[in-house]
Amino acid sequence: MIKPLMTLIACFAFSQSTFANCPLSPNDIKLEKNSTSLTLDQQIACLSSDIADIRDGIAFSMLSKSLRDATLPLNDVKHVHAKLVRAFNDKTHTPHHHSFIILSLAEVARFDRKTPFLNNNERKQLLEISTDALVNVDDYTGFSEDIGYVHQIAHASDLALQLSLNETISEPQLKALSQAIYQAINPSKIHFYHYGEPDRLVRATVYLMLRESMTLEYWSEWLTVAAQPPFSSWQEAYKTNKGLAALHNTQSFFNRLLVWTARSKNAKLTAINEQVLQHSKTIR
Repeated sequence: MIKPLMTLIACFAFSQSTFANCPLSPNDIKLEKNSTSLTLDQQIACLSSDIADIRDGIAFSMLSKSLRDATLPLNDVKHVHAKLVRAFNDKTHTPHHHSFIILSLAEVARFDRKTPFLNNNERKQLLEISTDALVNVDDYTGFSEDIGYVHQIAHASDLALQLSLNETISEPQLKALSQAIYQAINPSKIHFYHYGEPDRLVRATVYLMLRESMTLEYWSEWLTVAAQPPFSSWQEAYKTNKGLAALHNTQSFFNRLLVWTARSKNAKLTAINEQVLQHSKTIR
């Protein structure tokens, strides 16, 4: 009995340390107390809360608003960036905490796109976080009634989108983002996307497609590879859950890409739309 007891104590201690700096409780939400007086560090700490109204409704919303309104001094923005990067590299946190760190970094990337403050190495680090978050996913939960949104693929896509819009991101880096998105379309783990993940992946992809350095020839090859079945044919997909998941996820991505590129006045997107339509006819 000693070992289980010690494990329980360790888990309790970890839980306490994880949430110790978030001063909000469910009761505060009901009373509408304390939420407007959170410091930046407390906002970041509350991204770990397992209560969606605190994590998403208060902490992330406050952090996002401050970054979007450009009301934070630059030193504070640098502090937020550094603290979020350190938090991302902490592999002990929960899936929902990890995902909201990624979403918050998307807001930092947006700030940097509009008001550059990161150096090339820091921007490269953000790109590596984005590609890692798209490919290395421990929990594909989109939404849970107990915990709220987790949605790592969607949040990682939002970070990729902000980076794709940043003109300082080089062509090799843009290609690295596109390859990570390709891997995320149909993850190696058997999972059926059904919380809008393909749409978020497509949004990031479309903005990558609009980058001048990313040629139509590149995207033609990329789409051809993305439309390939993981088996000898798509008909084989109907025989296993892995195949059905691949079919569902690939169809969902191409269907959303078809919608996003339809009736575009951009010549490259118009050409891509025609190719997507032809590929979509084969994914069945």
